[in-house]
Amino acid sequence: MNKAFAVSTAIGVFFVAALIFIVGPGNILRMVGRLSFPDFIALFLLSYAALFFSALSFNNALDVYDAKISLKHIANIKLIGYSANYIAPSGIFAGFIGGDAIMALILKKQNGLEFKMGFSAGLAAKVIEFAMFLLFVYIGLIFGFRYFYLPPGIWYALLVAALFVGAITLMFLINPIIDNRFFTKILKYLTRFRILNTMIYKILKHINDFEKELHLFYVKGKKYLLLSLLLSLIETAVLIFQIWLLVYYLGVDMNMYKTLLVFAVSMLVFALPLAPGSAGTYELSQVGLFDFLGMGSELGLSFSLVMRAVNLLMVAVSFFLVPHYGFNFFKRRQEEEGS
Repeated sequence: MNKAFAVSTAIGVFFVAALIFIVGPGNILRMVGRLSFPDFIALFLLSYAALFFSALSFNNALDVYDAKISLKHIANIKLIGYSANYIAPSGIFAGFIGGDAIMALILKKQNGLEFKMGFSAGLAAKVIEFAMFLLFVYIGLIFGFRYFYLPPGIWYALLVAALFVGAITLMFLINPIIDNRFFTKILKYLTRFRILNTMIYKILKHINDFEKELHLFYVKGKKYLLLSLLLSLIETAVLIFQIWLLVYYLGVDMNMYKTLLVFAVSMLVFALPLAPGSAGTYELSQVGLFDFLGMGSELGLSFSLVMRAVNLLMVAVSFFLVPHYGFNFFKRRQEEEGS
């Protein structure tokens, strides 16, 4: 895993460096120079505000289990979970599983909440959050197709990505509601292959328990659904406003249609399984998109680099929180899950 992380990160950094060289370091410096330090802090605070509303949604989900945990504590572990997802290879499965498993472990160690309960609450809140993101992704793509020209190949790629991410999100949402035990059934089918038997039987019971717990969560948590939807809507609005504000700070007054399209492409790039933090691919997507929209590749690269800096500052802040919860929980995650 460490080798794969190092290789994918190195490739991503190489892509970013190549883009900076192609676009021109001077052009990037001139554009980023328009951004003041207070502007950058404002962008960081918007990122934290979005994360805070996500933490409120997670806290709302935990209320299903009558878990009384301080909001400050929830916000801290949400930031740690966000950072774990960001520095791991990105993708929709990492977003659904990696950070939420770590958050559930912290709740188990610090508050005695059963792992399956913390994980189910985090996963349910994340599914609702992704569903709201997807709503605006589709709106952004519809407006983009209506008002802007992009090469047909790009539209097809965006459509396929949107349908793929939507199908995965829908599966995570509907599967536990109807108690289909989809993942349990898939694993049972795979036990037909002798080479996989031992590995699958070790995790089969845990997966079945998680799917059962998610079903019970949705049965018990119906009255919490509307509040989670509202909080996710506010979080999405904050992220969309942050995109518009950053471009405005860089000297361009971007209309709402373009802002929604940038949001849509950003969410799809981060949702697909790519390098850690979508390194390189995120920057490339924004360079191409901003160029096709007539705003210039230098604006697209400057925008993506500033957003990258904001996200990395979020990750850096989380490193100061990790010692409070113990350095070893990352290494002992599998052991804790099996207990």
